Amino acid sequence: MATKSEEIAAALAERIGEDRDFPPGSTLPRTDDLVQEFGVSKVTVGGAIELLERWGLLRAVKKAGYLVLQPVERRTVRDAVRRPRGGGYVFPVVASAPGAWVLHGREQVDRLPVPDDIAELFADIEPGSQVLRRRRVSSPPGEPPFQLADTWLRPELEESAPELAEHDTGPGGYLEVIEHGAGHGPLSWDRFLQIDMPTAEEAQLLQVSRKLPVWRQYTVGVSAKTNRPVEITAVVIPGARVRYATKLRRDASARWPVEPFAPAPQSFDVG
Repeated sequence: MATKSEEIAAALAERIGEDRDFPPGSTLPRTDDLVQEFGVSKVTVGGAIELLERWGLLRAVKKAGYLVLQPVERRTVRDAVRRPRGGGYVFPVVASAPGAWVLHGREQVDRLPVPDDIAELFADIEPGSQVLRRRRVSSPPGEPPFQLADTWLRPELEESAPELAEHDTGPGGYLEVIEHGAGHGPLSWDRFLQIDMPTAEEAQLLQVSRKLPVWRQYTVGVSAKTNRPVEITAVVIPGARVRYATKLRRDASARWPVEPFAPAPQSFDVG
């Protein structure tokens, strides 16, 4: 049975959208006004607002109140790396929407101290070491920011492929440079997923509430030449915008035909 906060959140969500009471870019009425409208306490209204933040429909803006966000489609991500003829690699998240994605702002290329989580995946790079990072905020055309992607590159790569530090790395992008220019192809990839809360910076770049959980994904590109990670891309996606789908494989122990299930015989104490 829905709580009062859930009922109010659902009612307000129905009023969010173009040509509705609260279009994207507007602000939600003040808490006191909502308390009066629904005849409930501030605590109950506060619970409803927090739910709307978690659903990706609101975010708090200092001195402005709660900003109404554009409702967007939840996209399904499947396991596949594609490479269209004449183009670069397309990874599962970008493949979830047709057409070329757009950048929100220019791609950033900086040398920064590598954070602990990335250093751990590289395995042999000390946390805090200076590493080249390429940052992109992107989405399908006409949509708010969908993902924040930070690609961290192994320092030795620049010795053989200095163009990796340029904004424009040429056709096929930085992966083309790593595989062919630096001679690490073909790359293979491992992927790690976890549900997390966004940092203040991530929430700001993605234009979402800090109360909205995010999908944090690490894709580790492994060199065929050295069998070591050469690039790690950390992606952050608002949880309300994505769902993950995969086809489960049968382990060798579950290959068909399998032995029919036979319950263990019961034993009785007759002593």
